[in-house]
Amino acid sequence: MEKMKLYLKDIIEIAIFISIAIVLDKLLKIPFAPTGGSINLSMVPLLVIALRHGPFKAFIAGGIVFGLITNLLDGYGLNTYPMEYLIAFGATGILGLFAKTISKSFENKKDIFLSYIILILSVALIATIRVLAASVDSVLFYELDWGAAILYNVSYVYLSALFSLIATAILLPIIGVLNKSFKTAFLNKKRA
Repeated sequence: MEKMKLYLKDIIEIAIFISIAIVLDKLLKIPFAPTGGSINLSMVPLLVIALRHGPFKAFIAGGIVFGLITNLLDGYGLNTYPMEYLIAFGATGILGLFAKTISKSFENKKDIFLSYIILILSVALIATIRVLAASVDSVLFYELDWGAAILYNVSYVYLSALFSLIATAILLPIIGVLNKSFKTAFLNKKRA
C-alpha cells in the first residue's frame, strides 16, 4: 500500500501538473463547437502524473481533482461529472499501469520501442473511453442519438489525444530521466 500513500512532495508535484492541465484546458485550446469540447493538450500533464505516480494517483488527480475543477469551471452542471469528467479523465490512470515498465526501459535503455508502443495503445484506449463516456452524456443530457453523439465526440477527442500523444512521446525521455533521478513513492521499491 506504500504506492498509494500521498507524500507531501508527491502532492505538490501532482498539484503543479494539475494546474498546468487546467491552464492548457482553459487558456490554450481551440474551441470545437459552441456546445462544448475543445482541442487542447490538457491530457499531457495528466499522462505525466500517470507515468510518475501510477494508476491510483493518476485516477485521483485526473478524474477527481482535475475532473471536478474543470467540470465546475465549464459550468455544464454536476450531472455531467461522473461520465465526462470522472471516468473520461480518470482513465489516464490506465497509462499508470505501465509506468514501472516504461520507467525501467528508459533506465536500462532497453525496450524503449516497447515503451512507445505502450504509450500509443494506452492513449488510444484512454481516448476511446473518453469518447464513450462523453457520448453517454450526449445521449442522456443533450438528446443526441448514439451515432451523432459518437461522431461529435470522436471529432475532437481523438485530435486532442493525438496532439497529447505526440507531446508526451517527445517528453518520454525527459520523464525517464526524471523517474531515474527523482523517484516518486510509486516508483520507489523502498521508501527511506
